[in-house]
Parts: sequence; C-alpha cells; structure tokens
Amino acid sequence: MTQTQIQPQTQIQPQTQIQPALPPFQVSTNRGGLGPGHYVITPSNHFGSRLPDFASTVVKKLTTPRNGSARVAMYLLEIEPGGGTTRPTGDGFEHFLYALDGGLSGPFGEDAPASAFAFLPAGERFEVANRSASTARLIWVKRRYEAHPGVPDPAPVTGVAGPMTATPGSVPGVYRLELLPAEPSFDFAMSILSFDPGAVFPKVEIHDEEHVLYMLEGRGVYVLDRAHYEVGEDDFVYMAPYCPQYYYPGGLSRSAYLLYKDANRDGF
Repeated sequence: MTQTQIQPQTQIQPQTQIQPALPPFQVSTNRGGLGPGHYVITPSNHFGSRLPDFASTVVKKLTTPRNGSARVAMYLLEIEPGGGTTRPTGDGFEHFLYALDGGLSGPFGEDAPASAFAFLPAGERFEVANRSASTARLIWVKRRYEAHPGVPDPAPVTGVAGPMTATPGSVPGVYRLELLPAEPSFDFAMSILSFDPGAVFPKVEIHDEEHVLYMLEGRGVYVLDRAHYEVGEDDFVYMAPYCPQYYYPGGLSRSAYLLYKDANRDGF
C-alpha cells in the first residue's frame, strides 16, 4: 500500500508593515489675501502683539502706515478683565473708538454697551478699561489730522450705534448709518453700511478715497481688483485709493460692516 507523504507547509515570514503617515488633525486654511491695492485679514490670520500704554490687552494691528499706502491705523484691541490703558494715551492723533462688546469704560461712558463709539479730535488723550468679567473687544482708528485754512477743528462726538436709525441709500436694500457729522471740520468719515439679502451695488467703484472696514455681521463676497474673497463676521478689509471694489451679500440674513474713509480733503 502506497502511503502519501504529506509535506510540511512552508512558514510565511511576516513582512514589516509600513505605516502610512497620518494626516494632521487640522489643516490650516486661509481666506485672507493680498493684492496690489488691497488685503483681507480673517481671524485665522491674526497675530497678537502689545502696545506700551495698555495692560492685559492683545493688540491685532489690522492696518498701519507700514503697508506703504495707508494713512490710517485700525487696531483690534482684545482687553482682558481688569485690563486697559495704563495712562492717558493718544498724543498727536485723532481717534475713533467703537466697542464690539459691552462692559468697557472710556470716552463713550462707563460700562458702555456694544456699539458705543467716541471720536476724539487731535490733542485729546483717552483712557479705556474693561470692568466686566470677560474679554471685551474694541476697534481703534487713529490718524493725523489734516487741518484746512478757515475750517475749525472738529468737536468730540459720542453715541451708541445700536438705537440709531440708518438711512436708506439710493440702492434698494442698502442702508447707511453715519457716525460722524458730514462737516468740513472732519477729515474722515465713519459709518455702518448694512445690506439686506440680495441687495447689490449697481457698479464697481474706483475712486480716490482710502477704505478700511470691519465686518460686524453676516457674510458676502468682496471683489477687490479682480480677486474674489468670501468675507464674514470679524473679517477686515483694506482698500487703497483707486482699488476697484464691489461687495454683494450672501446668506439669508443681513450683513453689515463698520467703514472708515477719508473725506473733505483733496488728497495732497
């Protein structure tokens, strides 16, 4: 009887497994951008710094004359509880302050609500403090005053934007709330532009006025030069003179931004 020989099975040696590289937990994304006459800064682009006259305050320098064309500075101050100025500040500049959060005390009053604002003419210093239990944000605009012969210096202005009534513009669904008087004494304007869903400007603007703006609410698309940017709440936009610009709102709710532009001067 022939017996079948069973051959022992060959042992397969396990191979070393190469572990694939895992993707990072978060990939950085960027809606911000820079062009020949503009830039867009989003919260994810922010970089905090400090200023000597402020304690417990993170300073986000959104624009300064260092950019090469700006004649204005706009700072976002994040003031921690108990923080604020360490001494009166502001020598040599005129100022506009706008409270994004409530609880700040300053030229606009004590324990001011969100949307409180104050304009201080050149020569006046200011102090600000956060008496609340949480971080409070403040927009600070500063520039050197351009005097004009025969025109008196501007007077201080304070107010709260929230209860004020905006004026309908020439474009349906677009409203403007002027925060400073339209008088020759003032060499810049501050306003809040708001847009109903679907409201659009009828043209691309190209003009001499320098613009800086801070998105207060909503979202939309800003066209700057030929670049398109999705913008939303807490984004910042700088536009140099003669930068082609156009905004249209998106989403189902109102959008609005705080707008600075130089005014009443001829640019020389």
